[in-house]
Amino acid sequence: MKRLGLLPAVGLLLLARSAGGHVAPSIDDNNRYIKLTPLTDRVRLAYTVFMGQVPGAAARRQIDNNHDGQIADGEGQAFGARLGDEVRGNLELTIDGVVVPVTWTTVSVGMGSADVTAGAFSVDFIAWVCLPKPGAAHELRVKDRFVIDRPGETEIKIEDSLGIIVDKASLGGMQNAEHDFRFAGAGGPMATDGLQLNFTAGPDAPPAADGTCKAFKSAGIPPFVFVFAGGLLATVLGTIMVIVQRRSAKRTA
Repeated sequence: MKRLGLLPAVGLLLLARSAGGHVAPSIDDNNRYIKLTPLTDRVRLAYTVFMGQVPGAAARRQIDNNHDGQIADGEGQAFGARLGDEVRGNLELTIDGVVVPVTWTTVSVGMGSADVTAGAFSVDFIAWVCLPKPGAAHELRVKDRFVIDRPGETEIKIEDSLGIIVDKASLGGMQNAEHDFRFAGAGGPMATDGLQLNFTAGPDAPPAADGTCKAFKSAGIPPFVFVFAGGLLATVLGTIMVIVQRRSAKRTA
């Protein structure tokens, strides 16, 4: 039987440290980490549910459908898919006033050990959400009503990306210069007021090259290039007209 690939213990530590500054999972609680990365034509959404030692052990017994004491690949992925559907159904993303759907492109279940008697594990979800319209400035609002079992802490972090300027980042009306928000317990500001993120794609932001997002399907060329090209074309045409008029005036004389 094919078993779930083992994620080394150091992998779990790096996940926890990079997401929330922790070096170990919780004992009794489940933590949640959300990372948003605004880009030229889309926003990358990374969502992690980090099961603690005790609730992780209980969940493993439920995931082991055939009760053989080991978590097979299919069993782990089935659990990840069910959890992903539940999370996605409770997420509300609005960009520039338009409600946008969330589709997970990656569902990764990191068990650390395939043994049912083990404890903590994580489930990572990745989604790429297209901006509904071109332009430099955008506003993103996120609400998360997913009720995590035995809730510990939730962290929401805005990740820096090349050429993207974060104009405003607030959670429940509170701003943070580090763009890193944390709260403990169930619900919290993500379920009520939610997160507001205003960002601008500056001239150094990489162009959208793959044409995946329909609003930016102009061969991956950012809007300011069309403005520049239009101005250059107008200048060239104007110069040609002046030359033609001068030649016509000389002939008349």
